[in-house]
Amino acid sequence: MNIQQMIQSAQKIQREYEKEHKKLEEKEFTYTANDAIKLTLKGDMSFVSLEFLDKDILEKDNAEMISDMVEIAYTHIRDEILSEEDKISSKFSKGMPGGFGF
Repeated sequence: MNIQQMIQSAQKIQREYEKEHKKLEEKEFTYTANDAIKLTLKGDMSFVSLEFLDKDILEKDNAEMISDMVEIAYTHIRDEILSEEDKISSKFSKGMPGGFGF
């Protein structure tokens, strides 16, 4: 394989990677904590929605608990997104010397 073919192959892999990563960024991830709140983020970590499934939780004394549930939901979704990013990256760097920096 000559240099030109290697460059073309790398560019093709880069385009395929970017296409899959774009799909991930647009995908929505949802997590429900304690059947009380439901948080939804996109794969680019942008906020979509926060729903209160249990309206009784909105009492003043529950502020810390709500905060904890939002943090748990966010952490779960973030970890799921990072895991999907790792899968995409490893798919495209597998077998490539030094990878392509994905």
